Amino acid sequence: MTKTWQILLLSVALAAAVLAGWFLLQSDEDTNPIDLLGPVATAPLWSVAAGSPLRIGDLEDPFAYAGGERVRLLEGEAQILIGRDASSGSFEASVALDGTAAVLAESIDPTVTLELRGTLGTETLHSIGTSIHGETGLGDPRLPMTHALLSGETEMELVIDGTERGAVYRTFWSVASGLRREDGAIRNQGLVFSPLLRDDTVFADPDRLELTLLVYRSGDAPQTDSVVLHLVYMDIDVLAAPEGAPIPKNESIDD
Repeated sequence: MTKTWQILLLSVALAAAVLAGWFLLQSDEDTNPIDLLGPVATAPLWSVAAGSPLRIGDLEDPFAYAGGERVRLLEGEAQILIGRDASSGSFEASVALDGTAAVLAESIDPTVTLELRGTLGTETLHSIGTSIHGETGLGDPRLPMTHALLSGETEMELVIDGTERGAVYRTFWSVASGLRREDGAIRNQGLVFSPLLRDDTVFADPDRLELTLLVYRSGDAPQTDSVVLHLVYMDIDVLAAPEGAPIPKNESIDD
């Protein structure tokens, strides 16, 4: 074999190796689930996963401060992703209803699986460590004040049993110091919270986090009597966060 042919064959082999490597990289990128999130970078600034949702109350009493039978532990999960620029992201939440109470509207089958999907932007996100609820002007004044690691107001689309319904709901959500006990009540040393109490600052537990999702009737602004779904996800896993973020260890929530 001549030297010219040897050089030619070596060039072809090198080109094939480069092409194979390129296809391998493309395959890895195509199967990376984070890459499918669009506005969220491959290494999100914030990534929060949540489970063990409590359905709080019903259409008649969406806050159920005393917990008990009006609070039910359901199956579901939620995920918040915020990109490196801290100005874009996504929020998805799901819950499998158990047929014990109507939510969103009386016409919705109370045994379906609900999903709510929203896109986050600078206009929907609040600053880290913001106080919410109570008399803060953020969140809902019918809940006691707490400190939020993350919070925002987001329009979310409704999906029922995998089918998009075209309905859009306004929501207020937060990853904040926990308010609910294991039985769903909001209380401090036996005192159950009421919006009539003068001091609402003693009910939040700074040692744990919970994700709260308040869903308001379509077209209504928060802070009205129109909460049609109230979920609190009790198990929180902060998968990614800025260095130095004040994240508690989520210790026991018993009294």
